[in-house]
Amino acid sequence: MSVEDRVWRNAEQSYLRPLPARLGVSSAGRSRRLDRVLTAFGCEHSFAQAAGSVLEHYGFEIHASAVRIATLKHAQRARQQLEREYAKTFRELPLIGSAHVIAQADGTMICTVEPGSRKGKRPRQWKEMRLVAAQAKASVPTVYGATFGSVTETGRRWGHCTRTAGWGQNSRIHAVGDGADWIRLQSREVFGSQGHFLCDYFHVSEYLGAAAPSCRPAQPDTWRRTQQQRLKAGTLAKVIATLSAHLEAQETPQAEAPVRNAHRDLSNRLDALDYPAALALGLPIGSGIIESGHRHVLQARLKKAGAAWLSDHADRIAHLRVLRANHQWLSLWN
Repeated sequence: MSVEDRVWRNAEQSYLRPLPARLGVSSAGRSRRLDRVLTAFGCEHSFAQAAGSVLEHYGFEIHASAVRIATLKHAQRARQQLEREYAKTFRELPLIGSAHVIAQADGTMICTVEPGSRKGKRPRQWKEMRLVAAQAKASVPTVYGATFGSVTETGRRWGHCTRTAGWGQNSRIHAVGDGADWIRLQSREVFGSQGHFLCDYFHVSEYLGAAAPSCRPAQPDTWRRTQQQRLKAGTLAKVIATLSAHLEAQETPQAEAPVRNAHRDLSNRLDALDYPAALALGLPIGSGIIESGHRHVLQARLKKAGAAWLSDHADRIAHLRVLRANHQWLSLWN
């Protein structure tokens, strides 16, 4: 819709537009409803693709820069909203919660650039963004959190996600991770005596797969499957003994010593390999929840081919997508 607008002037001002002032609109302005549409498209697709989606679905053209401005503006509001929640304590737990809550954490690398002119090449740097997730046993909804921040900040967000997912004073927290020290230590710090950390079964299997050709060159897959069955059966001592019989010489470089690496990895995590107990309770032994979260919460938008982000902008978009994944989208607009 277009309207002819007459420009006026008086003794005090030389540029008066009474009609837009009365209607509460401005040239190139955006209504709240339009901003919501632009933000919804902009947090899912590249800003250029989002502009194309506006044309396809609503029949008018808008520049990609307008989508970018609107998306980043409301992504900042999403970050502020979530950070207000994270500033509260997560340790005030309800008396009764879910009997078992699954908590997982992991990091993913995001390509970032320093601020500066967009002309020419700018050095790129891969920066780790940590994602945390929690889900009550036998529940579909998963609660996520993400940050470029410190390990301590990551742990605090993990606590908030787990509390939202159903952590109560009666709950047991089943934490699963790939064995990275920061995940194991934050599990202990955040969940205390209510938590138990389990090293991802498939991560351990990768070590066994790498060691298999050295332990049984003729049938490496058969050997690996045997050790995996032993892990699930709770006979970890047999797996470690089998590896001990094939250890490489101490002078062998670490990169060329897969058996020694597997032996060290299992020996250092004896308290985090109780797969039979998890299976008996119907709890996962792999980190599929967080791996899925990486793909659809962070990577689907932040790791598009050729994309590089200012750290602040990537952080805003991550918070916007976390808010959306946590079914809090309406709270941003109502």
